[in-house]
Amino acid sequence: MPESAKEATGGNANIIIFLARNRDREIYQHTIEEKFCVTRSTASRVLALMEKKGLIVREPVAHDARLKRIVLTGKADAIVNDLKANGDRTEALLFGGFTEEEKGMLHDCLHRMRANIDAAQCDYEARHGMRHDTKDITKEEGE
Repeated sequence: MPESAKEATGGNANIIIFLARNRDREIYQHTIEEKFCVTRSTASRVLALMEKKGLIVREPVAHDARLKRIVLTGKADAIVNDLKANGDRTEALLFGGFTEEEKGMLHDCLHRMRANIDAAQCDYEARHGMRHDTKDITKEEGE
């Protein structure tokens, strides 16, 4: 693992990746709470530590003084790049010896499995009166 990525411990890496994939959206603490199924106090503590490490900043938004948008710093962007490069190397190792057709078939199967999981989660949330955002904010554009 790249040295810079070691600073993104535990859930920090997941939050960093989530923020990187959703740069086009305004992400707030409550978004992190919902996405990662954590309490307000846990999210607050984790985000405060990430802010202290220089991985994120919280910026006020014009439309609501109570809200602070969570934004990655340049330091976190470097970690994103290192994690991406590490993921690319891992993918190359995993797919060694696969034909393009086999890669495509596996990709299709995994996407169908993901769709099944997402549908089951939506169903569960609907049955239990939980709030659900119909746009999947965990996916990258074009995925």
